[in-house]
Parts: sequence; structure tokens; C-alpha cells
Amino acid sequence: MENVVRSVSIETSTSDAFDAFTRVGELLSWWCEGALVGRRPGGNWAVGFTDDRGGTQATIMGKIETYEPGHLLAVRDISYERRSGQPLEGLSFLLTFVERDGKCLVTVEQAIPDAGPAYDAYRGEAGSGWEERFADLKRYLEGPRSRRVLVEAGLPEN
Repeated sequence: MENVVRSVSIETSTSDAFDAFTRVGELLSWWCEGALVGRRPGGNWAVGFTDDRGGTQATIMGKIETYEPGHLLAVRDISYERRSGQPLEGLSFLLTFVERDGKCLVTVEQAIPDAGPAYDAYRGEAGSGWEERFADLKRYLEGPRSRRVLVEAGLPEN
């Protein structure tokens, strides 16, 4: 089994890049519509995605194995449940954050078990998925940051 490895260089600090994966407000601003992060080893790490009508598209949930602010985030025992298709279990990823020439190099190494055709298909999607997420992260951290807030129709505005 070969791990999926991708990297991106971002004009930001290692702590800001790390926070983008570990602070709920940051995750909601660039990656997902729902998040839960227990910011310690043994804590939960979860993100959720919805469609335009608010229906669940996918959830990703795992346990934080290593939590070193500004340096390293390892999440293991990940389950990935999509609206359609077989749920995947036993995934893991390691994110590293390294300062290089005033920029932050963010690298992900994702392990996907050899557990059948659904895992093989996901392995084929994972690399391009991380490339898309890293492009979103780079735009978010290098551009003017804005919080993405979804407001349901019919809710009163304060």
C-alpha cells in the first residue's frame, strides 16, 4: 500500500496553517460546513459536508493521535461516510507544518488500507482531493480572510 502524499507552500506562519486544521471557525471558513475538534491527543477530529439543500454529503471522523501546535497533526481511526457508496474505515493522515524561507510548507501523508475495491477507488481520488483542499487553503490563508457563514432562509437577522 502506497500512501498519498501532497504538499503546498503558503505565505503564512506554521501556527496559522496548523490552526486552519484545528480551530473549528477556521475549518468552517475554508473547508467544510460542520466541524468538531478536540484539540489534544485522544480528542475527536471531524468534518462534515452538505449539499445546497443542507443534506449530508459526507462525514469524516477520527481520533487525534498527535497534536503539536504549529508542527504536527496526526489523525487515525478515520471513518469516511459518503451519502452513496461504501463507508471507509481505518484511514489516517499526518499533516506536517514546516517554516521555509518565510513560508509554511504543509504536507499531508494519508494512509489508505488495502481493503477492497472501494478503498482502491478512494485511493485514486484522494490525491486530487488533497490538491483541491490545499488550493482552497492557500487562497484562504494568503487572501483576504473572510468567515463563511451560511444563513438558512426564513431565519431572522440580528
